[in-house]
Amino acid sequence: MRKIFKWAAVAVVVAGILGGLFYFIRSSQPQGQDFSQLIPVLDPLHVTRPTSVTDYNSNPPTSGKHWSDSKAPVARGIHEEEEPDEALVHNLEHGEVWISYHPRIPEETKEELRKITKDFSKVVLAPRSKNDTDIALAAWGRLDKFNLDGRPLDQKRIEDFIKRYKNKGPELIP
Repeated sequence: MRKIFKWAAVAVVVAGILGGLFYFIRSSQPQGQDFSQLIPVLDPLHVTRPTSVTDYNSNPPTSGKHWSDSKAPVARGIHEEEEPDEALVHNLEHGEVWISYHPRIPEETKEELRKITKDFSKVVLAPRSKNDTDIALAAWGRLDKFNLDGRPLDQKRIEDFIKRYKNKGPELIP
């Protein structure tokens, strides 16, 4: 009887470990539809600050010329002020995801974006008045943009984009 109990306990522990592993792997994979579009990748040339780059092929940019200095790439995480595109493209080159939002969005939506940013590594959140939509998700050569139109923020869409495209830049920096 003791032997059966011992093997049953081992089986329960192994099942728990396998279940936890399955959950971890499943939760780290994107689950929803990919709404992003492939943007042709531009040459990742370094230019000197304060050179202004105007020949990007998307809004916001997903590749191309960018600054490389002590302030570019910008620090990961939450930025309350706008950051230059030329600095943020360097973040994308390093495999980071850039979430930009138009400053007009509601404060509660900004707070939801801050929470998502805190939940992931290698993500930069910053306002961007040049956005032509409320929210833009940029990674190296990928872009997803959308308006809220009175609807709640689609957090799953943002999380899936991060899971799909984080660490996809040509210069991976841990």
